[in-house]
Amino acid sequence: MTRSLIRVSAVFTICVVSCKGGSDARQTAGKSAGPIATVSGLSGSEAVTFDPARDAYFVSNINGSAGAKDGNGFITRINADGVVDSLHFIQGGRGGVTLNGPMGSRIKGDTLWVLDVDALRGFDTRTGAPLATIDLAPVGAAFLNDLTLGPDNDFYITDTGVRTVNGKSSHTGPDRIYHVDSQRLVTIALETPALSMPDGIGWDAKGRRLVLAPFGGKAVQQWHPGDAALTDVAPGPGHFDGVEVQPDGRILITIWDDSSVSTLDGAALTKRVVLSMPPADASVDTKRGRVGVVSVDKDSFELWAWPSR
Repeated sequence: MTRSLIRVSAVFTICVVSCKGGSDARQTAGKSAGPIATVSGLSGSEAVTFDPARDAYFVSNINGSAGAKDGNGFITRINADGVVDSLHFIQGGRGGVTLNGPMGSRIKGDTLWVLDVDALRGFDTRTGAPLATIDLAPVGAAFLNDLTLGPDNDFYITDTGVRTVNGKSSHTGPDRIYHVDSQRLVTIALETPALSMPDGIGWDAKGRRLVLAPFGGKAVQQWHPGDAALTDVAPGPGHFDGVEVQPDGRILITIWDDSSVSTLDGAALTKRVVLSMPPADASVDTKRGRVGVVSVDKDSFELWAWPSR
């Protein structure tokens, strides 16, 4: 994600292409025929979440400078087959929507929860209508990146420690994890440089832990809420980004430095899909055995077969 500070195009066109060969992308089982479908020309496509109830992927588009409150962010809805259903399903400045630079998202019931610079916003997954806003600015939030649903009707949220001034972004810290409880009370759950520019986050119910993908670190991390410190779990190439914990407990990690969608298997990372673009985020459609992947570097979405194991 943090390289999303580098380039976000404000002018785009949409193109949907079905691919059946000719790719150098690989999976652990051998060479792949390539992506099932591609959506190109998005605008700062930083995060993706699959909603099995709506049978669709929701893609966050920054559409400007990450961290800037420019009011022009939007959410694209792509159907399960990788075809754009609604480019501007949710659009900042339309229908009472405030959306500046949307990033990490999660589905809870019929609500799409999306991080937006220093706020957590809820939208109706059926209509796109705004439902709620939780302001994290009073506790010092400035670059909210990813979130996960906790075990107690709560949220955990990463702040990568990036600050944007006059369109220019830099990592100044502090690196944090915020907690939003069931009553929407916001607190700082953890603050430490050891978070190494925290990006992706996922609640692992089996391990009763938060799995963390630090963009600035060299290992996937874990933290048990309430512990004084976090620990490294699995070393890797670096520039980790997205985390998704699947219903069966598999933990998905996207990695820029080897352009992979990997799984966390004990203390090791296993490449499952290797792309020709650095992946910012990924989300799995378990019904079809597919994974949707977005790249903020390439302004694109790709749909791939997802190996069952």
